[in-house]
Amino acid sequence: LEAHPHISQVWIDYACMPQGERRTPAEGVLFKHMLRNVNLLYVGMPTLLLVDISYLSRFWTQFEAWLSMRECRSSGLLAAGASRQRCVMVCLHNATMGNEDVKLRQMWADVTPTAAHELLSKPDVTVTNQSDKVTQLEKIATLDDEVRAALGESGAASLRADGVSAAALPLGFEWDVLAAA
Repeated sequence: LEAHPHISQVWIDYACMPQGERRTPAEGVLFKHMLRNVNLLYVGMPTLLLVDISYLSRFWTQFEAWLSMRECRSSGLLAAGASRQRCVMVCLHNATMGNEDVKLRQMWADVTPTAAHELLSKPDVTVTNQSDKVTQLEKIATLDDEVRAALGESGAASLRADGVSAAALPLGFEWDVLAAA
């Protein structure tokens, strides 16, 4: 954070989501809600990837890296160009810059949602809680369609009907959708 003083808020998933057996019933409800929606943070916010040598075998880390290399457009969840990826990688412990970080980008930068689902489904992609993997794989299967719906013609039309000018529509809407709005 000292190197990036413009950053004023930080989400650390383990610390920000109620963890473990000692959570209250209300915290359990919050946790399940957060788990279903946490992917929205990684697909839309700058992400610091702390890469160690086990990073490339773990479900959550690979899923978060893939999402941080996407951009939401009217045509769906697309690979972001290198200058539009929202991830910064820092290698830790035995991981070295120029190796694990390069491999991670090669693995995920251009992967479609269908291919990401297939790759993350593999048995060598490990996760502590298998139900987390099931939940997030289901989300990958629907996320591309959700992005298309939100940023497609129906999403633009809904915003326009609520009084938002075409010029004020947020980033992500493509020109043909804006022209139709």
